[in-house]
Amino acid sequence: MSFEETFRQIIREENKQLLKDIKGLLESHGYQEAPRTLSVKEAASILGFGMTKTYDMIHRGDETGFPFIRDGGRIIIPYNALMNWIDQQTNQAI
Repeated sequence: MSFEETFRQIIREENKQLLKDIKGLLESHGYQEAPRTLSVKEAASILGFGMTKTYDMIHRGDETGFPFIRDGGRIIIPYNALMNWIDQQTNQAI
């Protein structure tokens, strides 16, 4: 292995350890990564809605723009899309 390759390997290993340390530090302060998708129950909890209201938003998705994905009989809500939808609703209310 050349000097350059050795040097790059050392940097990769150090970066990997630093990222691990940062993740541990964030977790120790209560930080959690946002999930990629949510269940209807989780989305309802975030919205402060009941399950019935959340399902109503899903069934009226064409008119409300509420983000969801049907996967067979399962409904999932993309987290980032839900956060964007909430921002849009907030901005429209102002």
